[in-house]
Amino acid sequence: MKYLLTAVTFLTIMTSAKPSVSYTLSMPQPQTHLLNVEVRIHDLPGMTVDLHMPAWRTGRYVLLDFAGGVQEFAATDANGKTLPFKKTDKDTWRIEKGKATTVTATYRVYANEFNMRTRELNSEHAFVDPLAVFMYVNELKDQPLTLTVRPFGDWKVTTGLDEVTGTPFTYRAPNFEYFGDCPLEIGNQKDAEFLVDGKRHIISIYGDGNWNIDTLISDFSRIVIANRELWGDLPYDKYVFMIHCQPNAGGGTEHINSTIMGVRPFIFSNPAAYKGFLGLVSHEFFHTWNVKQLRPRAIAPYDFSKENYTEELWVSEGTTSYYDDLLLLRAGFWDSKRYLENINQMVNNERARYGNKVQPLAEASFDAWVKFWRSKQNAANAESDYYGKGSHVSLILDLEIRQRTKNASSLDDVLRTMYRRFPKTKGFTNADLQKVCEEIGGGSFKEFFAQYIYSTAPLPWEQSLSYAGLQVQPKDTVRKTGTGMTTQDAGDRTRISHIAPGSPAERAGFEINDEIAALNGYRVRTADITERIASMAAGERVTFLIFRNDKVKEITFTLELFGNPSYIVTKTAAPTDLQRAIYEQWLGERW
Repeated sequence: MKYLLTAVTFLTIMTSAKPSVSYTLSMPQPQTHLLNVEVRIHDLPGMTVDLHMPAWRTGRYVLLDFAGGVQEFAATDANGKTLPFKKTDKDTWRIEKGKATTVTATYRVYANEFNMRTRELNSEHAFVDPLAVFMYVNELKDQPLTLTVRPFGDWKVTTGLDEVTGTPFTYRAPNFEYFGDCPLEIGNQKDAEFLVDGKRHIISIYGDGNWNIDTLISDFSRIVIANRELWGDLPYDKYVFMIHCQPNAGGGTEHINSTIMGVRPFIFSNPAAYKGFLGLVSHEFFHTWNVKQLRPRAIAPYDFSKENYTEELWVSEGTTSYYDDLLLLRAGFWDSKRYLENINQMVNNERARYGNKVQPLAEASFDAWVKFWRSKQNAANAESDYYGKGSHVSLILDLEIRQRTKNASSLDDVLRTMYRRFPKTKGFTNADLQKVCEEIGGGSFKEFFAQYIYSTAPLPWEQSLSYAGLQVQPKDTVRKTGTGMTTQDAGDRTRISHIAPGSPAERAGFEINDEIAALNGYRVRTADITERIASMAAGERVTFLIFRNDKVKEITFTLELFGNPSYIVTKTAAPTDLQRAIYEQWLGERW
């Protein structure tokens, strides 16, 4: 009874006092890389208040050390009186507020990282993923909030957040999760707008480059339209494409109504490199539906305090990786010849990755938090790739549905149904996906999911691609000699970076990080090893001189035929009517 009365009293106070939180962000000295943050908490009951720094950000499923960049934390009441606080764990600051009804916490965040697209401040601009900068009050995470930005100098702000009318540089969000999914670009970025279905789209570019803004608007519009045609709507009022043009930049992160992408400044006049960039745009924009709206149940909602384990990341990332190229084809950026070359690569990559024989796809999704983003040395041998293999299984699932329904339905229909049936507040599981596949695909998919999602059965490329009139054939008619080890040059040294299981190199006793000095008495680098081994025949003896922990070691073994054959995907000579129909509807081109 005492607990019940306490809970009711708390609820009454919460309802009458309307607790809230507001943020202020400033950057008076950009050259220090320090962002100044103020969090003002109003009318929260209790004697203490906990501020939590998120432990990860959306789009990358690994714990990150955002709290490690926090310094000079302090707290005061409405009268400016200092309030005591202490850290209760690495991500939590507990403020002893007593009877204070308003608490203001201030701190600074060191922001000089962009490779993971979290937080960066320098003399040219600021980029802020809110989850990397702003603490939250757990009891208020579902309440509306405001953010006021005080840009440095004449800098402006570009973000997916809604502006507060009449108050410059002030923004609002319905809750902390939405707020955390709306990054901010602050600086002298170049913004250009275009409309699709009457909705605003902004291309915001930081840095220099040889892009043509009219070309970008035209091409991005085609990608937006291709996605809208697939999904049936645009689930936002405004969308922001943030682009960072920097040397060595690459990769991207999806957000609720925006994306942040890195690209090298002068690739826009190179057709191949530019098409690669459009692939990135296509991937991140597809996420607007697949993962930002259609989410695995484990992240509906997000819990920013710990890992959110889920077996469905192969759908969120792998299915997106399948459709990013397919929609470029449908939008006219690729032709079928280029797409068949892409399938060639998919087949070869899937069959060459030894980890696909070890780790099921659902497990690879679940273990993303502890394996995929940790770049382990034996990853290729022990882990599947929920991006790569997820895209492969998605393609095979698409063709399976088309074949079973005689081309009446496809994975497109499954995704649209999932999108309507499982909103972001509900989430889905693999079992939900299997059920929808069975409804649309006209039969049981139990065996399909058991084999290709929950076990390590080889993917049936030959059978699946035949449904669309395609055939898979070995490209190399003669197997070549090989060692099964991969080397990399670093400075004046050549080290082993990978050894294939069961390979001649593994049996001979090589280890990762061995430094190779010579082959058959001659100094070699990676190119030399590749060239010389290729020129030798199976049965020849070879001797490597290596350094291991600065000790000289000699390893002699016999070369063998080793490695997977290369495959090529081509059209069959005489397709059936169904094969031709599946091919044409799938790829959007005449046979």
